[in-house]
Amino acid sequence: MTATRTPWTVTALMAIATLVAMLALSTLLEGAGWLRTVAFVLALACGADLAVRAASRSKFLPSLAGLAAAIVAMVPLFAVREDGSKHLLPTPSAMADLWHAVATGATYAAETPAPATVTVELSALISAFAVAIFVVADHLAASWKAVALSGIVLMLPWTPAIFLQYQVPLWALFATAACWMVAMGAARSQAASTRSVPLTGAIIASTTALVVAALVAPAAVGGNGWGAIPRFNAPSALDTSTRLNLALDLRNSLTVNSAQVVFSYVSTGRHPDALRLYTLRDFDGTTWTREKEDATDTIPAGTSGVLWPREVNGWEDPDQEHVMLSINLSNSAERNLPLPPYPRSVEAPDNWLYSPSRDEVSTVDGSSKGLQYSVVTALDYFTEDNLQASQDAIDSGLEPVSANYTEIPTSIDIGRITQLARDVTSDAASQYDEAVAIQDYLRDTATFTYDTSVEPVRGGDAVSQFLDTKHGYCVHFATTMVMMARSLGIPARMGLGYLGGQLSDDGVWEVLGGDAHTWPELYFPGQGWVRFEPTPAVQTGSPPSYTVEGSTTTDPPVNTNPAVPTTVPSSAPQTSTPQSTSQISDGNAAAGVSWWALGALLVLVLGGAYAVWVLRRRSVAHGAAHGPEAAWEVLRERLPEQLRWARSLTPIEAAASLEHDLAAADSPLDDEGTTALHELRDAVSDLRYAPPVAGDEAPTQEWLSTRVNAVATRASESLKSRSDRVGARSAPPRDS
Repeated sequence: MTATRTPWTVTALMAIATLVAMLALSTLLEGAGWLRTVAFVLALACGADLAVRAASRSKFLPSLAGLAAAIVAMVPLFAVREDGSKHLLPTPSAMADLWHAVATGATYAAETPAPATVTVELSALISAFAVAIFVVADHLAASWKAVALSGIVLMLPWTPAIFLQYQVPLWALFATAACWMVAMGAARSQAASTRSVPLTGAIIASTTALVVAALVAPAAVGGNGWGAIPRFNAPSALDTSTRLNLALDLRNSLTVNSAQVVFSYVSTGRHPDALRLYTLRDFDGTTWTREKEDATDTIPAGTSGVLWPREVNGWEDPDQEHVMLSINLSNSAERNLPLPPYPRSVEAPDNWLYSPSRDEVSTVDGSSKGLQYSVVTALDYFTEDNLQASQDAIDSGLEPVSANYTEIPTSIDIGRITQLARDVTSDAASQYDEAVAIQDYLRDTATFTYDTSVEPVRGGDAVSQFLDTKHGYCVHFATTMVMMARSLGIPARMGLGYLGGQLSDDGVWEVLGGDAHTWPELYFPGQGWVRFEPTPAVQTGSPPSYTVEGSTTTDPPVNTNPAVPTTVPSSAPQTSTPQSTSQISDGNAAAGVSWWALGALLVLVLGGAYAVWVLRRRSVAHGAAHGPEAAWEVLRERLPEQLRWARSLTPIEAAASLEHDLAAADSPLDDEGTTALHELRDAVSDLRYAPPVAGDEAPTQEWLSTRVNAVATRASESLKSRSDRVGARSAPPRDS
């Protein structure tokens, strides 16, 4: 008899677990076509691995066969010659071009912010990564019976969620762990091998994999608990660019910050209090998402004059002060340009387009990283008098905007929000007065506290929870003002971007990752979308000058506390609309671990250890009425009582127990008995755990009986011989 094999289900489960684990990258990539490619390559690799594993007892040939099959599949998919034609066979030149595609994909991945468009080269990189995960995990689990250790490998695709802190599919995380646990059960604690991984090693490996899963889990559910769990800085090599998160998920406790300069600019006069990149309209009670973009609603940004959603009056007036900003996007990897939320003209390359409905300048050709451009804007375009003068147009219903900007999700307590808005604005005589009243109400530090360590949302009404706790960060304040304004019929949306930054010693304004911010914008006929600032001054400084009675135009205050972040760059939305993640690292080393986080982690660790113990001691099924199982049971019954193993032991453990007990009794089996025991043990293991192989002959009853007799007879004789020896030594001496 030859060495036993691992059940084929372990290899299949490793392939399924690898495919599901790759979904951890789904929020970093656009579309789902790449997943089909990965599934195809993995299916071929798994099939080749299983075929060779069924015909061979080699530890290395199945893994090599799986790798070779994957390469053969990837060559026609990704290996492209310089003339654009594809290779069909894995020739040396094809292998060189395949490697070039993977290397190009790695460069693209390092330089492109999420969500990245999946190119052929990036797909090659993802497929190669998936194949590497599968081959290593399967080699450990099936060839070396180290299923517990393979769990660490399967967790590798999930580790970016720890460092980049983006949202991942919770079901996929559980499915990966489930496949791994089922594989451990199928392997029966490595019962199909003559070697087994020590229990201590299995527990350590299982615990490591479970700890990784525990660290990923908060991101999977939208970052719950990340406000309390210490977060990790991404490696400096990854911290090359910054991109804001468009999800603005209120369930995330905002604890991330970056001292990295995202972009810088020089101003010919005052500097703007904020620079906006994105606007968001749709809110479901906990999360902001982007509406589908209308590709026809764009015009060239650099040649269209003043960019604003409506006609700008008085732009050429001598009294209208213009400021020019020369902006350098050194580390901003957005597809939108940061712009002051006022009318402006932009000098930018031809591939940058302006959307009047969103009031955004964007591109579909890559990112803005490294771009330099200039903006001319009117920072004092809005005044209290002009905004008050809009009331006649409001009362007349002029310049109506989409009803989507006054929608309130049904998950929110609309009655409560509306009544609160009416109470706060009871003395207001105009829409402007209402907006200022709501802003001032939320900025009142005697009522509300700016706090990034907020509790996760319970239910679907983040606004009501914020009003209950009176603690929150900029997203809470801005969202609440948008909902309160909408309850009064005022069109409102969210603006996402950065505060104005800090003035460096060389006269350059530097905008840091920690300046990320979000605010509400309300629509005023004749003026456009107007920014308000409900977040308290502890983070944002003074509100816009046009919202302060009697205010004169001065340079906006600098954010002097960049260590306190102001927006949510942590998770990505679960939606088919554009998604983003941020590589903003954690500048606050800070937070302590809450009791629930410690408890959850402890339960996972202890549960993993217990599961490994149970798998190791699990009862085996009683055998058939004949064959190796019956022979194994006959052997057990023929042994002396003190040598019978527990039926919960696997064949390997039972044989080891018998040999140990005989050795402890100073009555070890002889070589022939040991060989017979091992052959019988392997026959039982093959029957239980390995599929039959064509050409293999089942052991005959005579073969089994011979080995049962050999082991039982020699074990009994060994004990009897020892008993005789002990009796002889203990007998009293004869009288002479």
